[in-house]
Amino acid sequence: MRLSSPHLWVTALLTLAISSSIGEAQSYDAIIVGSGPGGLVAAEFLSRDPTVSVLILEAGPKSLAATGGTDSPSYAQGRGLTKFDIPGEYDSTIYNPAHEQYRVDWISDSYMWLGKLVGGCSSINAALYFRPPDSYVTQMQWPFPASQMVAKMNENEKLHGVTDHPSTDGKWYTQEGYALVARAFLAQGYTERTVNEASARNSKSKTFGHAPFTFKNGKRDTPAAAFWGPASKRSNVKLLTGAKVDYILRAAGGKATGVVYNDGNTKALLTSRGAVIMAAGALGTPKVLIQSGIGPASQLSLLAGRNGFSGTSQAAGWVTNANVGRNLFDTNVVFASFSHPDMKSFQFKSKPSWAIDQYMNQGFTGPWTSSGPTLIGYENYDVQGRVYEFQTTVLTTGFGQFYGRTDALTLALYVNNPEARGASGFDSNGAWRAFNEGNPYFGTSRDLAAMQSYAVRVVNAMTAQGATFLSGSGSDTTNVNSWVRANGGFVTHHFGGSCYASSNAQDSKRCADEKLRVLGTSNVFVADASAMRDGTVNPYGFIMYIGREAADQVKGYIASNPGGGTSDGSTSTCSSLENGVDYIGNDVGNAPSSSASGCCSICTVSIGCKAFTWTNHNGGTCWLKSGKGTTKSTSGAVSAVVQSLANTGCSPIENDVDYLGVDVGNKPSASVDGCCSLCKATSGCGAFTWTNYSGGTCWMKSAKGSTVVKSGAKSGVVTGGSTTSKSTSRRWRLHVRIHGE
Repeated sequence: MRLSSPHLWVTALLTLAISSSIGEAQSYDAIIVGSGPGGLVAAEFLSRDPTVSVLILEAGPKSLAATGGTDSPSYAQGRGLTKFDIPGEYDSTIYNPAHEQYRVDWISDSYMWLGKLVGGCSSINAALYFRPPDSYVTQMQWPFPASQMVAKMNENEKLHGVTDHPSTDGKWYTQEGYALVARAFLAQGYTERTVNEASARNSKSKTFGHAPFTFKNGKRDTPAAAFWGPASKRSNVKLLTGAKVDYILRAAGGKATGVVYNDGNTKALLTSRGAVIMAAGALGTPKVLIQSGIGPASQLSLLAGRNGFSGTSQAAGWVTNANVGRNLFDTNVVFASFSHPDMKSFQFKSKPSWAIDQYMNQGFTGPWTSSGPTLIGYENYDVQGRVYEFQTTVLTTGFGQFYGRTDALTLALYVNNPEARGASGFDSNGAWRAFNEGNPYFGTSRDLAAMQSYAVRVVNAMTAQGATFLSGSGSDTTNVNSWVRANGGFVTHHFGGSCYASSNAQDSKRCADEKLRVLGTSNVFVADASAMRDGTVNPYGFIMYIGREAADQVKGYIASNPGGGTSDGSTSTCSSLENGVDYIGNDVGNAPSSSASGCCSICTVSIGCKAFTWTNHNGGTCWLKSGKGTTKSTSGAVSAVVQSLANTGCSPIENDVDYLGVDVGNKPSASVDGCCSLCKATSGCGAFTWTNYSGGTCWMKSAKGSTVVKSGAKSGVVTGGSTTSKSTSRRWRLHVRIHGE
């Protein structure tokens, strides 16, 4: 194929800049907002298909060595390790003013160490890895069965390491605290188990065992290494760091068409079949959604017209979803420090030279192969009519003022499933607040009573073994209760619930549907802790699973939308791709795209472009054409013509919208995808609504008519069909009866 001249290349760049008004835009099948554990798992899975192009946008810098990170401690210089790769560096990395660039800086009301780097929190957390009980997914009405969760976590574990023996010599180190707490728990009727085994995780109460981690060969093996490592070798996936997403671009009908990032200076477009995956975390995802005009009406009204929030004033209007940012929870925790004559503290922050030497020079062995936790214990019981799930995590040092003691240990006591909820959102000054409403920390009297009850049990169990309770003024019930009340409110960073998914379409609080898709949108999916309705064990392992589940949903969406719609919501689409065909001449420019599917949307927003040919030149290039012209066979070339939607069928689908137009019949269809052709083949049909009635039904309408919000309904208009209805009353009554409403 003849290469375009430098003049045409400059013309193409100018054309894209003029037509988009934000800057050069490349198109992708999947744009992933955030490179946290869910996002990277989703990216790895989707990019296995070489025909699917994936862009990951990360606000922070590189992290582990596998990402190109180079921030290494002095003792590891030149060894191919960063401080994020080395488990023993965990305690010195977080809450360290020298590392502020690695935490989010857009939360105004609370100082937090939520990760802002490749891998998100999974690159700076303790890497504790747990499988929840099977009953968890049923209780929270998760859209997918427990068997599917188990199968996909099994698949994930083929890529990432899991071990409760982090040292490569197979030995456990710093076990003094483990031994003390094990004796205390055994005396209370606990049993010792391997906590992630099915028999243990499905019967957790009064069990304990060694802490499990996503470490491998003595190093952190979290998604930034385990999933980005293989994905980074693929030409169809791109990771951009320092790319903070401002908002999602939208067309009518709730369809995302791309994203804008870095203070409005750059945008990336979706291909005609593409989707956005939100993986910015439980406090980041709702922020981006609201900034995109997707969220509670009160929040959107607050931001409308305000400088810096242009995403809420898009021509497509708002997508009102009252639950974005709401139902926020975090694990409740208190830190109970004890001393004991048999305890030998190991203080990671002091960086013992002998431990570092053993790690670096004896095959990654010793205590530096751990992030600190040694024992995990569980107990479940009823408090005031509600079953609470409690957890103890044993640490090798005292907490706070007791850190320097050589005979101290800490038991972090958790309520994993609190009932209190808060809401994140923008305040009247336009500042983002984690806790704009409500209090997730002992926010109900029952949550407080539950923690007090558990703390009393644990303190009594420890003092019975000769330990001294350091944190409180006494170990009696009254003093322990007072201590708990005074020391609640620590941020655990186990956030969730802020856009939770549910299989229950009648759940008035759900934010995402049974496909993990944000309600009111057609192609925006959630792949982080936002999707979790309730708390359970440390959620990091489940978040990786969510990423895998979301990727499956997006894969299905991409497969079901070949060549339909355009990235900017215009009334153009593209013909079927012609493989092995090159359109000759008529060049008006060229633009990079990792796949041919990205060329349709690029051509659509480029002045004078009516057709294109894609080749793998420079990693993938769209050669933009004023028309199809003559053709020739060229191996590897892919071509198509831009055409008007008037020639192809139906408007974009409106999700959760029911048309009240005059019914002219109904026909079965397993999905809304079949309704357009069925309507066009039905005399008098100009619009349709699809519901899941009787396994899926297309309700044929003479016209769109007025509309109502109906969860799960999907509607569209046949191109050229009427949007007004002459009469709806008699047939709408029939429609209601058929729907069973």
